[in-house]
Amino acid sequence: MKPMRTELDCLVCLYRQALNTARLATNSTKLQRRILSETAALLPRLAPGLSPPENSIRLYRLIARLSGNPDPYAELKKAGNEHALRLRDRVKELISTAHDPLYTAILFAIAGNIIDHGAPRDFDLDQTIDECLRRTPAINDYAQLKEDLKGAKNILYLGDNCGELVFDGLLIELLPGMVTLALKEKPIINDALPADAKLCGLDKICRVISNGTDCPGTPLNLCSEEFKAAMAETDLIISKGQGNFETLSHLSGGPPLYFLLTTKCPIVAQRAGEAAGTAAGIVNNGDTLLMRARF
Repeated sequence: MKPMRTELDCLVCLYRQALNTARLATNSTKLQRRILSETAALLPRLAPGLSPPENSIRLYRLIARLSGNPDPYAELKKAGNEHALRLRDRVKELISTAHDPLYTAILFAIAGNIIDHGAPRDFDLDQTIDECLRRTPAINDYAQLKEDLKGAKNILYLGDNCGELVFDGLLIELLPGMVTLALKEKPIINDALPADAKLCGLDKICRVISNGTDCPGTPLNLCSEEFKAAMAETDLIISKGQGNFETLSHLSGGPPLYFLLTTKCPIVAQRAGEAAGTAAGIVNNGDTLLMRARF
């Protein structure tokens, strides 16, 4: 498949993100208006051939520069981690007593992906966690994942957001072999950094690295040599979240690649259906996915 592009609807979404981020970055309405004005000037200059996460780098750097605030989502990230940590013991017990603990852990990890402050809708983590075991992913390649895991000695796990990182940890504990968790290098929206993994205790159960970027995804051309080396050595990749899907869904070849996410926009839902070779409309906005990349 061709790499994802930044469509016109994506520009509208990026403008909304700019407003939300400006309100977090500064209390000055004058400065908020300046951020929106410069965002409006920036959007037409973004490269349509790049994915939305790649284009968002310029937007969030602009907001950080104008506001003097490099991490507007810091408090929300802290709250997300703390909320998920309060739920961890209850979720861990549900996983350990389940008929299939691995599958149950995957469902909770996907449910945690709802914690996304860049998405165009509100979320309720407690409700999502309560309901996740009653939901079946719209695309469900679990049987194939189990087979691929049998031969996996090195697994690369691409993390996404703060908060959901806690549920990622419960899944990582059940994965075979050595797991390397890759997070973002610098603040971007509420994406998790290596410091968040340490705060949530994941550094005690797996190797933690950054991908070298401040992109809410994994653009390989911008990633660090350390990350590229980890990717070259891995037997299987688990990719969490919509941003990672947007930047990696076009890959062809390589180790088995699994996307675990909740779709948060109709463009991504349509892309997922096309990537899976399903009939149009089978993946809807808001669906959960456990999907193997079709190389």
